[in-house]
Amino acid sequence: ILRLVGLSLLLLLIVQAAGFAVVRASIDRNARAQIARALDLDENIWRRLLDQNAEQLRQGSALLAADYGFRSAVNSGDEETIQSVLENHGSRIGAAVTALLATDLELRAVSLSDSMEQFPATLRQVVPRLAQQPQGSQIAVMDGVPYQFVMVPMRAPVVIGWVLMGFRIDQSRADEMRQLLSVHVALMIKSPEGAMTLSVSTLPADARALLLSTGGAAGELQTVEGTLLARSSKLDSVGGEVHSLLLRSVDEVVAPYRQLQVLLAIITVAGVLLFAAGTGLVAQRLTTPLRSLLAATQRLSRGE
Repeated sequence: ILRLVGLSLLLLLIVQAAGFAVVRASIDRNARAQIARALDLDENIWRRLLDQNAEQLRQGSALLAADYGFRSAVNSGDEETIQSVLENHGSRIGAAVTALLATDLELRAVSLSDSMEQFPATLRQVVPRLAQQPQGSQIAVMDGVPYQFVMVPMRAPVVIGWVLMGFRIDQSRADEMRQLLSVHVALMIKSPEGAMTLSVSTLPADARALLLSTGGAAGELQTVEGTLLARSSKLDSVGGEVHSLLLRSVDEVVAPYRQLQVLLAIITVAGVLLFAAGTGLVAQRLTTPLRSLLAATQRLSRGE
């Protein structure tokens, strides 16, 4: 009986284990495919968020370019007034760089944040690019920090100069993305010398260290909190490479299915126990007549 029951249970467990493995692999594969589709959408939204930020910067620059007092100062050539307006307007809207350029794109006046002592050479690469696409924006890396620059013409009514403004891409943009879509955001900077730094991130400390150790490569990131799938894209920049990484948790997607797997495991265990009990009863009913026949045969062999 025990051998018959044991063999039946072994076959049942093999079938259940194979089915459980197939279900688990299917859930994991579908979860990764779902995350890949979500990261495609996240990447589009992140770039759209940067474009919206650039549009806000252009509006701030346009306000300065349209200021009557500023235009009057530019026409009069009063350098002190121009410098004062640049400093006041830039500090009021939080600009790291506010500059006035002549029509030939030569620098006339500039207001820099305290972290910049002089007009960086990187900005001289930014100006020609923005001149080619006035409605666009340009990312530049200065001292390992990413900045987003815009440039608008100043007209009176013809173009009499250009206003250049730059804003740091700070943690608030990543936090906004995190709140909108529950996706982690990281900006990695690669200097011309090849050194990698993490300027902006919504990741916990251990995940940041792992991300730096991998060099910001796309793929899977094993953290204390679970597995993260990373999508890396390179942003157009000067002064250094800027890599934007979006990361989503595999465990968060798989969690509802894990509960179903636990329920399936409970049902499997209960089914095995019931199967063992039922098989034992059936085997006992089948072997009882055989035992009686064997006993009778033995009595006959003894002459009874």
